[in-house]
Amino acid sequence: MERPVPAWNAQRVRAIARNVHWDDLRAFLAVCEALSFRAAAVQLQLSVNTVRRRVERLEAESGATLLRRAIKGVTLTDAGTALYEVACEMRNTSSTYADGRDDVLVKPGEIRIACTEALGSVWLTPQIMELNQKLPDLTISLEHSYDASSERGHDVDVGITFREPRNPELVRARLGALHFMLFASQSYLREFGEPNSFADLRRNHRFVEQFAPGVNSGLIDYFVGTDRPAGFMPIRSNSAMSLYWAVINGAGIGAFPTYARVLSKQLIPLSLPFQLRFDLWIYYHSSARNAPAIRAAVEWLKGAFDPKRYPWFADEFIHPDEFPGADRSGDVVELFEDMTSHVLKPGRRG
Repeated sequence: MERPVPAWNAQRVRAIARNVHWDDLRAFLAVCEALSFRAAAVQLQLSVNTVRRRVERLEAESGATLLRRAIKGVTLTDAGTALYEVACEMRNTSSTYADGRDDVLVKPGEIRIACTEALGSVWLTPQIMELNQKLPDLTISLEHSYDASSERGHDVDVGITFREPRNPELVRARLGALHFMLFASQSYLREFGEPNSFADLRRNHRFVEQFAPGVNSGLIDYFVGTDRPAGFMPIRSNSAMSLYWAVINGAGIGAFPTYARVLSKQLIPLSLPFQLRFDLWIYYHSSARNAPAIRAAVEWLKGAFDPKRYPWFADEFIHPDEFPGADRSGDVVELFEDMTSHVLKPGRRG
């Protein structure tokens, strides 16, 4: 039985088409034009079940039956015809690149890249104009997440996560590694000194902590225990940037990736043996494997995390004092500026 169409009009249809996953619209278009799920699956090089699942998801999100199923094939409902016409317009106006292949993006005209808040804000944003120069006709949407382990394959084109994605429809590969250690600001160390042991850290120092999905917020308990004096943890936040500024301003000691050292000469690495490692994974949709925009974004991200250029992303731990170009005086922020000086500034064209 067909679900009723809830007051569909041109404005509503366009709103639905803009907000659904482009892979779902693409599957719907293929079925409409082949009048068969099986023929559409062959054309898209996907399984029949995958095509059915995408069309069913599109129907669920639009709230209407789009296709009538029958043994001999499918036909469009009124709602399906309306959505098909809008989807065709979107396909015809989507960006086409030099090799003549249309990009399969979640949202036509925009490439969505997902990553954690800290990676996006302090590492990728300073380099993002390089990708802009490669994709001048697209909007680059850098979407931050507070969940370090989240995989958002349903609503982004390319993503970075701390855990290997499990979705079989995604292409995934290791991108590099993040190494964490403890840091404090110069002002904090002048007032409190540097802790010489974890017992000293517990008794005489303050610690700021990040709590968020995908982050082991209780990890500090293994190092200093749970019997801690009042005031030991003055600040907790789900935002890595909030913790960054709290530590910079002397609120306490915090755990950060080692690359934090090249972002601010105010952050001093501590000698306590607190070292953690997390793998970085990149993922994107297998159906977009050959899309030019996806390829450009993936290559840009690989360059942004290249351990030959940026040794803090290498598999092995390298102490910040040993980064190439760093010196013991603590003035290493220029190192990052030198290493990213190739990035084109807004308004320039390569």
